[in-house]
Amino acid sequence: AKNAVVNAYTQIGNMAIVNTGAIVEHADVLEDFVHIAVGAHVAGTVSIGAGTWIGAGATVSNNLQICGGCMIGAGAVVIKSITESGTYVGVPAEKIK
Repeated sequence: AKNAVVNAYTQIGNMAIVNTGAIVEHADVLEDFVHIAVGAHVAGTVSIGAGTWIGAGATVSNNLQICGGCMIGAGAVVIKSITESGTYVGVPAEKIK
């Protein structure tokens, strides 16, 4: 996508999307069907499980793991690892369902 950045040593699974203006930093792992939406920022050494959606403008801090089957809302800020599938919103991101 235009103006997207994917840095060194990042692994991107099948059918994953890094959308316009998104930044995926070094040594990240995006499993299959992950979607990094417009303008989202994923810091270094982050692992994102299959089918997870990182919403527009969301930020994921470095050295975290997000399990599969999650929805991270637009503008959310993830500051701790997420181990339970669900929908997370806010600053900091908290589970709502």
